[in-house]
Amino acid sequence: MSDAWIYGTDGGEETSRLLAELGFSPHRVAANGTLRPPEGESRAPALALVLANGLEQPSCAELCARLAADDELGEVPVIVALGSEGLLEGIGVAEGHELLVEPFTAEELQARIARARRAVNGIDHDDIVRVGSLEMNLATYQVAIGGRPVDFTYMEYELLKFLVTHPKRVFSREALLNRVWGYDYYGGARTVDVHVRRVRAKLGSEHAARIKTVRSVGYRWEGT
Repeated sequence: MSDAWIYGTDGGEETSRLLAELGFSPHRVAANGTLRPPEGESRAPALALVLANGLEQPSCAELCARLAADDELGEVPVIVALGSEGLLEGIGVAEGHELLVEPFTAEELQARIARARRAVNGIDHDDIVRVGSLEMNLATYQVAIGGRPVDFTYMEYELLKFLVTHPKRVFSREALLNRVWGYDYYGGARTVDVHVRRVRAKLGSEHAARIKTVRSVGYRWEGT
């Protein structure tokens, strides 16, 4: 189940219910000095939803700017939800990746989530990503090359998925440990190298070279 962080002190019960209905695990964040929920979630969430009317400090614009500037949360899709009076005041129109006006249905929320995800990385959670003969089904965790299924372990798949969905960007080994394995993982940078080597071996000669080693930095995915 994917995590969704809800920012705002007031309301949000109905939003939490709708997110749970869509398969998310909602966590409330007071947003009064921290960007993470009280229980200290280690990994970045799949979604951040900002209740603009429930914010005191910081403002909606300030909070969205802080999320965008955070190294670990900068690529999390952000949806701003507000009441009709907030829309009239222009709150949230320029913040986040998508805007919802209360009340909204689960279907509308789902559509906005899909659009926000596309705005961030160009794909939807349920899309199939294709790079040449490589095909990744992000909904079923299946990988095929030339129509032939290829088995990856969970962490090998997560590493490949992260690189494929963030093409042409260089990530250090430390950044990959945080983004793929999570803050609570105590392994060293060698873990990344080992998994990259295994993923390359399974990708075969046609695709292994797409994972480029950037000397003294880390790795990037060449998606073309």
